[in-house]
Amino acid sequence: MENKLRYRDEEDKCYGATGMAMAVVVFDGEDLLGAVDLDNTPDRLMEFTSDFYFAGNPGLSAKTAWNRMLQNFNLTMACSIANILCRNVVHDNRQVEDELRQQLLELMVSEASDDCALEADETTRLFNKDFAYLNRLFNHSGVQQIAHGFASTLQRRRRLSRLEVIEQLQALSML
Repeated sequence: MENKLRYRDEEDKCYGATGMAMAVVVFDGEDLLGAVDLDNTPDRLMEFTSDFYFAGNPGLSAKTAWNRMLQNFNLTMACSIANILCRNVVHDNRQVEDELRQQLLELMVSEASDDCALEADETTRLFNKDFAYLNRLFNHSGVQQIAHGFASTLQRRRRLSRLEVIEQLQALSML
């Protein structure tokens, strides 16, 4: 089976990065974003601040630390889902196939187990909630226009700082 999570070409990669940037904004993670860089490797398109890579702090309670890890995992999952949805729904004008959705879910279940010690059913509930929300978002015609504009700007400029991302996507708050 072909890995449908891989980018087909440069434009597909650009729409994937666009989806991730949009997820960061709609999931209120702008303070954790450093930049979006299309010339980075696929796993480094999104540059996050050091606060995102939470390594623990003896001054935090275990509950607070775990909640922070869960919040960061949820942002990562939202970025992954948005990457796939923006590429499929916005760029290719088609819905995500069940097989691709399942492949992404399995990847997220594995990551959640490793990163947050979440059980498969807990991750599945979180994934389904995020997927449903982001699917509605990317099927909205106004959001699609914003995505096309952002992708065009990113493809032309190659790198956008956190402030430039926020500026480019500020219209999302008006929808």
